[in-house]
Amino acid sequence: MERIEFTGGYIIVAAVNAEAEHSPLLTESDHAHLETISSPTRRAQWATWRHVTRSELGAEALLRYNSAGAPLLERAVGEVAYISVSHSAEWVAVMFSHTRCGVDIEAIDRNFARVASRYITPEERATAGADFAEGVFEAVVWSAKEAIYKYGNTQGVDFTADLLLVGHNKKAHTLRAELYGVPIPEVHYLLLGNQVLCYLAG
Repeated sequence: MERIEFTGGYIIVAAVNAEAEHSPLLTESDHAHLETISSPTRRAQWATWRHVTRSELGAEALLRYNSAGAPLLERAVGEVAYISVSHSAEWVAVMFSHTRCGVDIEAIDRNFARVASRYITPEERATAGADFAEGVFEAVVWSAKEAIYKYGNTQGVDFTADLLLVGHNKKAHTLRAELYGVPIPEVHYLLLGNQVLCYLAG
């Protein structure tokens, strides 16, 4: 488990663990929802992020889902007013923030190349493509745009028209972005072994 601090909050990254289904921290409603998930893999992922969230916020954290299926806090718990959740096959990332936020974690070795043209513009590739090792750029852009999508909380976003990366600070590991032509907070990215983690808040 790893804790990543940022201004206004933090992110917990934890390995997917099937034993999280039996966590005593899960509430009755958590267990009831688990029973509706038939896939063992999805059960493990869901139970892991719920265990992480309960470990941080306790049973009093009332969670619901928006129309896009993203989890939301009904009300703030202490200074945490917003959460964002992501998982890859092996890891979950849960972001806890004072302000609106978005997080995404992806395995770098996923085959992004076959769909890259659907979410990467030629301008984005020209702006930052050469700054990354082969195959990493595609993973970072996908993860960054997924995090922005969650931050924006808007359905029907076109990843090559509405959501654009317009700058890269290689030293700071940040990407400048615009959503519907409006600048948004910088996207931070981290390479964690074979995973890329992207997040933004503000």
